[in-house]
Amino acid sequence: MRRFYLKVGDKSSTGGTIIEGIQSCTHHGTPLTFLGAQVVCSACGSTGRIVPKGPRWPDNMMGKEAALDGDLCACNCYLHPVMLASQSTMSQSFESHHLTDMGFACNGTPLRKDPVGNFDERVRVLDGSGRPLSGVPFHIKARSGAIHKGVTDSEGYCPRIYTTHAEKLDIAIGYKAVERWNARVPLPTTFQRTTRRVLTMTCLGISCLPVFSFRC
Repeated sequence: MRRFYLKVGDKSSTGGTIIEGIQSCTHHGTPLTFLGAQVVCSACGSTGRIVPKGPRWPDNMMGKEAALDGDLCACNCYLHPVMLASQSTMSQSFESHHLTDMGFACNGTPLRKDPVGNFDERVRVLDGSGRPLSGVPFHIKARSGAIHKGVTDSEGYCPRIYTTHAEKLDIAIGYKAVERWNARVPLPTTFQRTTRRVLTMTCLGISCLPVFSFRC
């Protein structure tokens, strides 16, 4: 499997255009882009940001993580557009055993995992009226150092996180999460995990840290 690097000017599946890149990292003179970069979406009329999807190797470009074809544009479209690369000479390659070790099938889709551990947590993101928000970027870091990042599903959920012991989670959503993907700095909001608990995050604005409530 190969995934090609994205750069300024590349399009999304709905015709959106990447407008941000790293000037010092180029492909044939065009700046490469990164997770969290802005994409002007012509379909919904909003400016979204590139969020990760699928396997990837760590690639730090001037403190930012490289964006790849197949990543998503988190804009106002109901289904997030897929980012498309315009070049086919600069890529990341994955053998089947690499994908398995990363938790992906040969086509890059996540493998189903059996629950492991006695403790788990699941985060749900809601708007001010209690409706689930899909496609919201999240960054969750466990005390053990494990990091989970991506976007919420159609019901506003992040993936369930399993551990063998009770742990504290640092959670950021929206643009704060996107900043954490690139900054790699400690996160500010801490929660103590308990068995089989759902944490509901009610946010009044995607660019702000939310107000929280618990459902056990």
